[in-house]
Amino acid sequence: MAPWIAYGTLMLAACILHQFAALALVVHAFVMPDYARRAWAYTALLVATGVAPLAALGMAQSRQVAWIESVTGSEYQRFAILTSFAMVLSYFASSGNAGKVSPEAPFSLRAIALPLFVLPTALLMLISLYKPFYVERYVLYGLVGLALLLGAALDRVPELGPNLRVTGVIVAALAIALLIPESLKLRAPESRSDNVTDLAVVLSREYAPGDGILYLSMKRRAWSLAYPSVNRGMFDLAQELTPEASHDLYGTELPSPQIRARMRSNARILVVAEPKGIHVESGGTELMKERVLAEYFTRALTIQVDGAQVMIYEPRTTATAAELAVSQE
Repeated sequence: MAPWIAYGTLMLAACILHQFAALALVVHAFVMPDYARRAWAYTALLVATGVAPLAALGMAQSRQVAWIESVTGSEYQRFAILTSFAMVLSYFASSGNAGKVSPEAPFSLRAIALPLFVLPTALLMLISLYKPFYVERYVLYGLVGLALLLGAALDRVPELGPNLRVTGVIVAALAIALLIPESLKLRAPESRSDNVTDLAVVLSREYAPGDGILYLSMKRRAWSLAYPSVNRGMFDLAQELTPEASHDLYGTELPSPQIRARMRSNARILVVAEPKGIHVESGGTELMKERVLAEYFTRALTIQVDGAQVMIYEPRTTATAAELAVSQE
């Protein structure tokens, strides 16, 4: 009884701290020996009951993660490659002494490590087909399974011949050496997908009284939350309710006719958008903003920052300078 109490307490604490830790329960269901399944099922049910109120509250606040987009093809491809690699490691590890199960052990390392790596990510990707929730760090604990498989594979190195042992050591050293630059790169400011600090600096520098701010995609309004003091005095042309008032990351926007009227009446618009070549999901409102800008405004300046761009638009005159030049020829 005591081990199950400890297991249930640990899993409940993990699920309270991170709700997607509940996916590990599914992993345990696959590897639990038959004689322990009944006790495990009761414990898992109690854990699920304990975390259910928090899960219900989280679902009610799911708009806070509306920034998560659908799983991309490259993410599926990367996961498939890593899964194939893990399966090879699992086979290699289980074919030597590392794969032998101790009489005291209820299951082998292979039985727990491979599902621990594969299932949480696979399940979250499946859930994301209904509602996007997949972010790699949400199931980062699954990498423990891959680490176990790598350790078990390295444990087999002493069984190999002298030449293969040397090769194994060289390959491991090269792998570590290749990972060091990538690790340093991930810790650099340039690795961030967006630099909200630079964006706030640009907006505070370029904004002038009478200007309007226009987030081309409503999702990009989340950038303003990092520096609320900078954005507080700026006139957001499309915003109806602030993120605070609407209890989400984006706020709510006015109907398209009102946004259009505000844009037409503004002398200068600072448009905040993702970099060229990157597009978020577009709806009718976003397309309307683009049409009004193209029809009634000209782009005077574009300022690029990491992960975003600020485009300054001014109203079209009756004839642009280029048109006047052509007419005088």
